[in-house]
Amino acid sequence: MHIPTAVRRCTALAATLLAACAGSGEGLDANGQPPGAGGSSGEALSADFQSIQDNVFTPICTRCHEGAAAPEGLQLDAAHSYALLVGVPSNEDSSLERVKPGDPDRSYLVLKLQGAPGIVGAQMPFGGPYLPQSTINVIRQWITNGAQASPAQAASAAFAVAATSPPHAAVLARAPHQLLLAFNREVDYSLVNAGAIALERDTPAGPLAFAIDFQLAPGNPAAVLITPRAALPAGHYRLRARGTGPAALADLNGQPLGVDAVAEFTVAGQP
Repeated sequence: MHIPTAVRRCTALAATLLAACAGSGEGLDANGQPPGAGGSSGEALSADFQSIQDNVFTPICTRCHEGAAAPEGLQLDAAHSYALLVGVPSNEDSSLERVKPGDPDRSYLVLKLQGAPGIVGAQMPFGGPYLPQSTINVIRQWITNGAQASPAQAASAAFAVAATSPPHAAVLARAPHQLLLAFNREVDYSLVNAGAIALERDTPAGPLAFAIDFQLAPGNPAAVLITPRAALPAGHYRLRARGTGPAALADLNGQPLGVDAVAEFTVAGQP
């Protein structure tokens, strides 16, 4: 999978999305419930990822959290949400994972939905109406049960990149301390090295490679966390994943990506 290389400015789009989050109630039923939360519409919300995606993330959260301008790079549409949530440190509080499998009390997603003390910024959904505790309890139960992916994700036909953070074409006000490369299936971590994954910055003399370290996201072996060994200065960057040749990334069945993947982003400010 090759991600297009054009980089576009996202400031205006971000402002539009933020305005759309100001509590219209879109996505909730007449009782302030998500459509599948046991009300009159849809099936009952259940403690599995697909149900939560269909009834909470997609109709409610993607009012803001979609596309390259998604707040904190957290895209919650069906194509990206699992990869960017489970085992991934929060951009707002890097001491906490967005979803920590088995531990809802240490999952930043839950803390943001509950408006817990100590969160950075506002309770989510931004501006309300907020999710009822009964719905948050279902999300908590999914996390308690191990935050498993849906069967449809596991059965995806071709091994491919599912998401990157920062997302492709993002323009960042500050440099990220950690990046993410997530796949639709568990990656063969023995193949993850500097020959297979690279981070480079454009300079007048040509691309400059950055030294990086790797680790699997806790509880999510389909996601690789990438930590630059030095702070990233302002500039234009490419995150490359090799899908062909002897250094190609592959899943546990030996199926390679098949194509080289490139995600680009721009850092406008300092770390």
